[in-house]
Parts: sequence; C-alpha cells; structure tokens
Amino acid sequence: MTEPADLIRSYCAKGDQEAFRRFYRAQAPKLWKFLVARGCPSDEAYDLLAEAFLRFIQTVCRDPRAPVALLYRIAINLRIDSYRRTKASAIEAVEDLDQLSATAPEEPDDYDQIRRLVTNLPESEQNLLLLRYWIGFSHKEVAEALGLPEGTVRRQCAEALHKLRERWDEDESNHAA
Repeated sequence: MTEPADLIRSYCAKGDQEAFRRFYRAQAPKLWKFLVARGCPSDEAYDLLAEAFLRFIQTVCRDPRAPVALLYRIAINLRIDSYRRTKASAIEAVEDLDQLSATAPEEPDDYDQIRRLVTNLPESEQNLLLLRYWIGFSHKEVAEALGLPEGTVRRQCAEALHKLRERWDEDESNHAA
C-alpha cells in the first residue's frame, strides 16, 4: 500500500495515522518545491504547505479518489490568493536554484535564460511545465492536479515547450548577431 490514493483511503476509512504520515512525507517535499518554483519565498512556502495540508485534511475524506490532485489544487489556489495579496513576481530569483531541479543546466546563464523564458509564458503554461518537469509528475498526475483531461495536458505541454524552443532560438540568434 504505497499508492497515494490507497494511503488516503486507509486514513479516511480506518483513521490510519501512519498512512497519512507516509502520504505527507511523500508529497510535502514535492509540493514545497512547486510552491518555491511558483515564486513563494521559502518561509511563505512552508506556511502555504501547512495551510494546504490543513485544508486537505478537512476535505479529502469526502472523495479520496485523487488525493494528490486535490492537494495541488488547494495549494495552487492558496498560491494565487497569496500572489494577489503580495503582487509578487510569478517566478522570483531563488538563492539556490539547484534545489529546484536535479536536472538544472550546468551553466547558470542557461538556467537564468530558461527561467526568464518560462516567466514570460502564461501562468497556466508555467504551472504545466513546473509540475511536469521540475516536480516530475506524469502527464496523468498533472492532469489530475489541474483538473484537465490528460490529452489536453500533453498537447499544452508540447505547445509550451515549442514556444520555449522558439524563444530560445530567437535569443540565441539575437546574441550571435
């Protein structure tokens, strides 16, 4: 019983606190990473993480079929509310960029360029790319988290990556000229 839905069903049906702890330990680091990537300062990300889990606990047992999707929907809504309150940048500079992705490019200039290009995408595309490539969700998990059909997520991810490639090529040609 290691699937998130199984752990949450056990928590809801039997009050299995260990199952919930296992779910929390598996999901909390990924969710924190996502929140930081969405522009939350580290301390605010911890606050939003705690609030997301609190709201999650209050609602998950009504329908425990897709707990990860529910958790991310709650966190995304909390981040939007926080963003509206603070008017912060969509993706801010992070002191240790490598903490966000094990696959960060070797060259800091490349990383900064990618971050700048991603920042210029619409927020919905930023969420798709962050969940898919920084957090490492499958297309299906992204679809569940954002409440979209899986095919739509695949198409939108491909389109967002295509936009990034085009903008990357434009930047490269402008720098070469």
